Amino acid sequence: MAADVNYAGQLATTLRSLVEASDRCAPLDVRVLTDRFPDAMRTMVEGSLPAGSAQIQWITVDLKQFSGYEGLTPHVSTMAYARLLIPELLPETRSRILYLDADLLVLDDVAPLWTVDLQGAPLGAVLDRLDPLIKAGDPGLREVPPVRDYFNSGVLLLDLERWTAEGISEKALEFLARNPRTPFMDQDALNVACDGRWTMLDTRWNFQNHFTTRVADVDPAERPAIAHFVTSVKPWKPAALSVNASLYDSYRSRTRFARGRRERAADFCREAWARLKRTVRRRITVVRP
Repeated sequence: MAADVNYAGQLATTLRSLVEASDRCAPLDVRVLTDRFPDAMRTMVEGSLPAGSAQIQWITVDLKQFSGYEGLTPHVSTMAYARLLIPELLPETRSRILYLDADLLVLDDVAPLWTVDLQGAPLGAVLDRLDPLIKAGDPGLREVPPVRDYFNSGVLLLDLERWTAEGISEKALEFLARNPRTPFMDQDALNVACDGRWTMLDTRWNFQNHFTTRVADVDPAERPAIAHFVTSVKPWKPAALSVNASLYDSYRSRTRFARGRRERAADFCREAWARLKRTVRRRITVVRP
């Protein structure tokens, strides 16, 4: 995982969902890539998990080489680029690694992913929700690099030995050097580096249609294993009016970052104001000639 201090609460919530969904008896081995993450905040994240459920190793990353890159996704932290450096940051690891973003909830055990046949590819991923629009030539996505199939980089199953052998990090960094303002940043770079060289995972491992789907209401047999809250519509933001806000808060409430009474009251006001503005906009749209 990769997260800066601004995502400490989200990191804790994702980790809480991960360990609660795990069927393992042994602690999960978790590596968190970060830059400046205060010790006190690390203690809060670690204290958000049941005792003995995970062993967290914090790995400091120098992000200076990415300071000149600008994408079109302001809600994405620069820490996202850290995933490009995983082989360098984890030199002792040459087996599989599951990379997870910090804006998701794990709702089922991820153990089955370790047995997925990657068919010799350096990574497994889920098709991005924008892939059909990119292929259709959507005007707003013209700057996205053309690839055979465009995957979402929030959940990646990595074969580090194959990744290193094929120079995926080097290819991605070279692309960024030539295209520092590519729209979706490191995700674009990884898609170019792995064009035609990745294995498609089942969509349940990176469910992105959270805008209108209440994940908690989905039949258990059909429920996604990982719900990924892509775009700026985040369930922890009251103004986003996410239909999954309650589900997300149910996990957050079991961490050291649970909302207090004052924060809940403030969030209630923000949500009410957002709903009022949405209603007014809809009425204006209806009456406009």
